[in-house]
Amino acid sequence: MSRDVDHIIKEVLKSNKEIYNMDKDLSKDIANLQKSVKNIENKLKSMDETLEKLLDILNTITVFIEEADENDEPDSEDNEDWTPYDERGILDNDNDDEYQDDEDEWNNHEDES
Repeated sequence: MSRDVDHIIKEVLKSNKEIYNMDKDLSKDIANLQKSVKNIENKLKSMDETLEKLLDILNTITVFIEEADENDEPDSEDNEDWTPYDERGILDNDNDDEYQDDEDEWNNHEDES
């Protein structure tokens, strides 16, 4: 009977070592998982900050585009002298002096007759 008790004690000690090794391995795995989770959280935080900056930039661009669209829309009050020739660049401000000189000559010609 003492042999049986000795054998049982050996088996219990052997099982105890196996349980200890399993516990040690699980602790390492848990520590690795915690590090991985922490790294993922840091990366997500960094991505969130980057996305916030990108959103700010896109909002700024949207505001600029909306302001440009508002400025491009012809208002009836502001563009009373608008003609279709303005868009084609036929009448640009650089040539206004030439046209003014032509009008002066025409007015002088009418005065002479």
